[in-house]
Amino acid sequence: MKSALALVVGGLLVAFATGCGPKYPNCEADEHCKEHGQFCVDKLCRDCATSDHCKAKGPCAFCGPQYTCDKPAGNPGDCCTSDLECKQGKCWKPAGDRGTCAQCAADADCGANMKCIQGGCVPACQCKTDADCGQGRTCDGCNCTAIACNLDPIYFDFDESSIRADARDVLNRNYDCIKKRGQSIAIEGNCDERGADEYNLALGTRRADAAMRFLSNLGVSGGQMTATSFGEEKPVCTDHSEDCWWKNRRDDFRFR
Repeated sequence: MKSALALVVGGLLVAFATGCGPKYPNCEADEHCKEHGQFCVDKLCRDCATSDHCKAKGPCAFCGPQYTCDKPAGNPGDCCTSDLECKQGKCWKPAGDRGTCAQCAADADCGANMKCIQGGCVPACQCKTDADCGQGRTCDGCNCTAIACNLDPIYFDFDESSIRADARDVLNRNYDCIKKRGQSIAIEGNCDERGADEYNLALGTRRADAAMRFLSNLGVSGGQMTATSFGEEKPVCTDHSEDCWWKNRRDDFRFR
């Protein structure tokens, strides 16, 4: 009789102990949620506590803000395993089964003259050699860029058209720039304000012709150059003094 009573009391104690645990979905530990395949988060049973708990739903599944296992929406930059998971573009997978939703996965996904680089369409190489770029441009790795050199003016003594010693160095540099860029140039002769208009036009012509001859002797073809005189019509300084006049006695060089 006593043993039977002990068994009844023991059963009651077990039942009492079990009945006093947290009622689902409340919990104190993961073991209270185990029956439902969940985890205890903030005293509530949840589908996940970390993204590691979502691996069974695929490599891109993650534990969302509501502690449910979610999958990316398929926007650019989202994790993906196939093109079907991306709203736009392709699933770019440089290695492995897991990739990123991107604009392209291969060059064929981009338009004409475009290529796919790290999931994005960018302009294809414009050139392989300088010859692909035309005059005044060089092939800088993959793109055509303007050659960085300038043509500088030369200056003349009063009422003179002969090339001064300091102008020779400038013309040599200009020749190097013309050679690099391979473009035609215009040479413009200019004068200060002193003298008659017709005289200054003729003097400007002599100055432009002098520079043309110098460059021709260096190797620039005659068909690559034109000479023009502006006389006193294009001053860079308008003061009436030698500090200003010498700046107007010049040849300008411009690429055409």
